[in-house]
Amino acid sequence: MAFVPHVKLYASDGTTPVYTFLAVQYINAPQTANKSTIVEGIRGQGCIVIPGSVSSWDLLISGILLAEGYAAIDTLVASLESAIVTFTPYILIFEKTISTSYTYNVMRIEPIDYPQSFRVNDQPYNVKLKVNAW
Repeated sequence: MAFVPHVKLYASDGTTPVYTFLAVQYINAPQTANKSTIVEGIRGQGCIVIPGSVSSWDLLISGILLAEGYAAIDTLVASLESAIVTFTPYILIFEKTISTSYTYNVMRIEPIDYPQSFRVNDQPYNVKLKVNAW
């Protein structure tokens, strides 16, 4: 049986499951978020580069909620909305392979986007999470 990558959201303790993203079609992880601090001299030439900090970035998850009928799709939308509360710290684990996973400290600060919201048999969704926000 082939491995299927999973994207799971946990509470800030890292052990309490909060939400498993369904039918993920796109995720822009992993990304390198290394950042350097540059200090420009006011009298001299050049600058000082201090490596080692990590910047925040937007993690995008796009997927599809699948169910039979409007009421079932609406229940899945409500479940997604109530599970991922804004301004709450979470840990997202992206299982890329059987032995490789990426862990991110994330927070949702924007509304979840539902393009093409017909909600008959499927409902696309886009979730944007801010990485390194807590």
